[in-house]
Amino acid sequence: MTARGGAPSPEGEQEPLFTRTAVVASCLGMVIIGALIALYGPVVPALRDKFSLSEPTAGLALAAQSLGAVVGVLGFHSVHRRIGNRALLISSYLTMLAGTVTFGLSGTWPLMLGAAVVTGLGLGGVDFAISRLFLIGLGARGPALLNVAHGCFGLGTVLAPAVIAVTGPERYGATFIMIGLLTLIPLACVRGVRARPTPAELAEATPAPPHRSGGRGLAVVLAGFVAVYMLHFAVQSGIGNWEPTHLHALGQSMTGATVATSAYWLAMTVGRFLVAPLARRWSPAAIVTGACALMTLSVLLVPVPGLAPWAYAAAGLCIGPIFPNGLNWLNRSAPASGNAMAYVIAAAMLGSVAFPPALGAVIEEYDVGALPLTLAVLCLATLAISAALARRLRGGRPGTVTARAGVPRERTLTTTTVRTTSTREKGAS
Repeated sequence: MTARGGAPSPEGEQEPLFTRTAVVASCLGMVIIGALIALYGPVVPALRDKFSLSEPTAGLALAAQSLGAVVGVLGFHSVHRRIGNRALLISSYLTMLAGTVTFGLSGTWPLMLGAAVVTGLGLGGVDFAISRLFLIGLGARGPALLNVAHGCFGLGTVLAPAVIAVTGPERYGATFIMIGLLTLIPLACVRGVRARPTPAELAEATPAPPHRSGGRGLAVVLAGFVAVYMLHFAVQSGIGNWEPTHLHALGQSMTGATVATSAYWLAMTVGRFLVAPLARRWSPAAIVTGACALMTLSVLLVPVPGLAPWAYAAAGLCIGPIFPNGLNWLNRSAPASGNAMAYVIAAAMLGSVAFPPALGAVIEEYDVGALPLTLAVLCLATLAISAALARRLRGGRPGTVTARAGVPRERTLTTTTVRTTSTREKGAS
C-alpha cells in the first residue's frame, strides 16, 4: 500500500480514490439525490393549486428532472476523462445546487420546469460519478460500499415525504432550498476524492476480459444489461406509482394503501443494506439473478387474497439489491473505459420515466386488476434476461477494475483481482 507520501507499501497496493470522509460525504450526496427524486410527488397538489395546473401537468416537474438526469449521466460521462474525478463531482454538485435553489425560488411554471431539468443534470452526474468511482476506487470494499451508497439513496426517498409531511406541501420552496444547500457538505469534502486516475485511464492498463469475443459479443452483453435495468426499473416504479391504487381497489383505505407503499420503499432500502456484507462473498451475477427470481415470486403472490401488501413489500426487498450489484456485475463484464455504465444508468432512468405512464394506460384499458399480471410479465422477462446473461458470461473470470489513488508512475498488475494504476496525480496530498 502506498504511504501518504506516495511510497509504495510492502503489499504493493495503492490508496483508494476516496478518503473515509469523502466516502461518508458521498453517501450523503446519495441521500440528497434520493430525496430530490421523492420530493415532487408530495408537492404536486401545491404546484397544481399555485399555478392552476392539471394533475398530469403538475407531474411534469418529476419527468423534467428525470429526463435531465438521463442527459446528465451521458453528458458528464463524456467529459469525465478530460476533467477528472474531482471536477466531475464538483460540477455535478454545483449544477444540482443551482437547480434546486432556482426551483425553490421560481415564481413561474416554465422557469420551474427549466430548474427541474438543471437539477436532473446534476443529479445524473452525481449518481453516475459515485456509482462508477465507488466500484473502481475502493478496492475489494467497493461492491459492499456501493450497496451502502444506494441504500442511502433509498433513505432519501423515505425521508423526503416525511419532511414534506412536517413542513407542509405549500412550503415546498423552502424544502427544495434546504435540500439543495445540504449539497454544500459533500462539496466541502470533495477534496478527499483524488482527481486521477479516471476509470478510462485505469482501463488502459487492464487486460480485456477473457470471455470477450469482439464488438458484437460486447454489444449483446450491453443490450442484456440495458434490458435488465429498464425492466426492473419498470417494475420498481410501477409498484411505487400504482400500488396505492391497486390496494385501494382491493378494499384498503387510501391511508392504509399509502402506508403500505411507504413500507415497499423502505423494504427496498433495507434490501440494499442487507446485501452489502454479502457482496464480498457472493458473485454479483448470483445476487442479481437470485434477486430477480425472488422479485418474480413476490409479485406472483400479489393476487393471493390478503397477501398483496406483504407481497409488494417483499418485492421491494428483492428489487433493492439489483441496481448496485448489477453495476458491479457490469463492471466485471465490460471495459471500465467504455460507455457501458453510462448507458445502463441512463436506461434505468428512462425506464422509470417511460413505464409508469404505460402501466397507467394498461390500467385504464383493463382496470387496475391487470396490474399484478402486467408486473409479473415484466418480472419474468427480467429474470429470463438476467439468467441468460449469467449463462453467457459464465466461464471467464474477468478481473474487477479497482483503483488506488497515490499511484506510482509505473503501471502494475496483481494476480487475483486486476489492480491497475496510472500516472500519479500531480499535486495530490
